Amino acid sequence: MKHILKHLSALTMVSASLLPADIIDFGEAPAKWENAKPNTELGQEVLGYLGEPATQGRILFNQRLRYEYADFQGGLQSSNALTLRTRIGYETPKLYGMYLLGEYENTWAINYSDYQAFPSATANKSLIPDPRNNELNQLFFGYEGWNSGFKVGRQEINLDNQRYVGAVAWRQNEQTFDAIRFETEIIKDTWLSYAWDWRVNRIFGVYAPVANQERFDANNHFVNVHYDGLPYGKLAAYFYYVDLDGAAAASGNTFGLYYTGKPKLTDELSMPFRAEYAFQTENQASVTGIDFFLNYWHMKLGLDYDGYEAGFGFESLGGNGTTRGFQTPLATLHKFNGWADRFLTTPNAGLRDFYLYYNAKLPYKVGLFGAFHYFTNEDNSNTLGKEIDIGLKRPITENLSAMVKFAYYDGHGGLSPTNPFGNDTTKVWVQLDFKL
Repeated sequence: MKHILKHLSALTMVSASLLPADIIDFGEAPAKWENAKPNTELGQEVLGYLGEPATQGRILFNQRLRYEYADFQGGLQSSNALTLRTRIGYETPKLYGMYLLGEYENTWAINYSDYQAFPSATANKSLIPDPRNNELNQLFFGYEGWNSGFKVGRQEINLDNQRYVGAVAWRQNEQTFDAIRFETEIIKDTWLSYAWDWRVNRIFGVYAPVANQERFDANNHFVNVHYDGLPYGKLAAYFYYVDLDGAAAASGNTFGLYYTGKPKLTDELSMPFRAEYAFQTENQASVTGIDFFLNYWHMKLGLDYDGYEAGFGFESLGGNGTTRGFQTPLATLHKFNGWADRFLTTPNAGLRDFYLYYNAKLPYKVGLFGAFHYFTNEDNSNTLGKEIDIGLKRPITENLSAMVKFAYYDGHGGLSPTNPFGNDTTKVWVQLDFKL
């Protein structure tokens, strides 16, 4: 190992001497031994029971107890789900930058017969996609050094704002990826990430009854680059090649560019913004014989005064009107287009989401957050509905927090041929989160 590091150091010095010093920075070689990121104080005490060496790693333990109510009007009964999700694992210390991380996940559905856990055309209850589940959530080998990082194995991948690739952490069983991922910051003010993913482990878990609900076999490529050297914000570009086996309607190529930032106007007042454009085309895994070119726009502008933030935004996902809408099947979709999750699949006529959002600090450490959405199709010819989302959250201790959320989607007059999203939807969540 010492000989390998010596050769790597020599190679790095030679390479660096051939490039401008103010552009390229390989950083330092990884230390022989580096402790993992520390747990909370309680987590350190738990590790202490395992002996002194264990305190140099990191225990992974979190639980989420959640009650969810869902009422999807239109012939379905309401659902009530009480679930407890537990994840437990361990991250080793780093030896010359190398480490291992493993994590197991269990979801206990306490009243499984009272809700619909899987999407089904014959369901008679409203969907709450938190089924019973037992699975290996993460297991990967990692390396960090020389201002770069590498992971291979089952892992979480959250890219940018998770509009295209995310772990769907909102659901009890998160989405993970069997993948190889490389990240580097050796170029000044620049971050580059590439991942090749061959399997997507979906939120429906290992007991899903229908093909492709448990997982997608895939041949996905994710490329992201950020540049932080511009005034007021960050410029970024991305390319996603999505090839999902057995899901041609969700496969395609996406190319995008965005500029985002939060410049200060005064010491306490700042202005968060985002300007983004992308387009989506077919690839060899898409539906045969259907060519498409679909646009995506996202504009957001707000004001943040000492933690009190409000703003407005506009998100547009294109559609060709007949066979295809702009799709993001690997996204953390709950973060976008309303918490009622009425638009997880973009309609063929496209979707426009005009929204207002807010975050505020209330007394007793309570945080208030939410949004109002107004939905139309891409050309604004039909109003699809509107939605109000309200949430409250509060930390109770360093390890325990509570949250309540409410979402109501108004289908704008009910189901009709011009509005297939006319079913009113009500959802409520009450949850406790515990972590070490």
